[in-house]
Amino acid sequence: MEINLAQIIFQMINFGMVLAALTYLIYKPVLKLLEDRRKRVADAAEAAAAVMKEKENLEKVKEKTLSEASAKAKKMEDEIRKEAKADAKLLLEESKSEITAKEAKFSSELAKLKKEELKSMESEVKKAALTIAEKVLGSSIDAKKHQKLIDDQINEIIESL
Repeated sequence: MEINLAQIIFQMINFGMVLAALTYLIYKPVLKLLEDRRKRVADAAEAAAAVMKEKENLEKVKEKTLSEASAKAKKMEDEIRKEAKADAKLLLEESKSEITAKEAKFSSELAKLKKEELKSMESEVKKAALTIAEKVLGSSIDAKKHQKLIDDQINEIIESL
């Protein structure tokens, strides 16, 4: 076997051209593709980290807003309860004063009715006593004298009531 130097050089040039073509046409585009993908993955990771940070911030804002709203609601509830108690106390006082006024009015009307009834009964009792006395004595007695005695007795009874 003879070694042909021209053929070896030709093979070396051919291999170099194939290697250059493969490097230029395949290796560099694959490296560029891998580099682009690495950059996209890194950008996506950064975006995901930013989204997570934003989510954490939103959670903090949400918790803060909820706590503030809860505090405001509790404050409003306390104020409403105080107002309701004040209103209830005022209504109770008004009701008590109305009841007292109605009670006083009722008492005065009752006293007035009592006096009227006593006067009505007084005249009937006088007539009945005079009629009974006449029947018992069998004759008519001095009506003025008898009326005076009956009036005195009725006044004593009324005063004792």
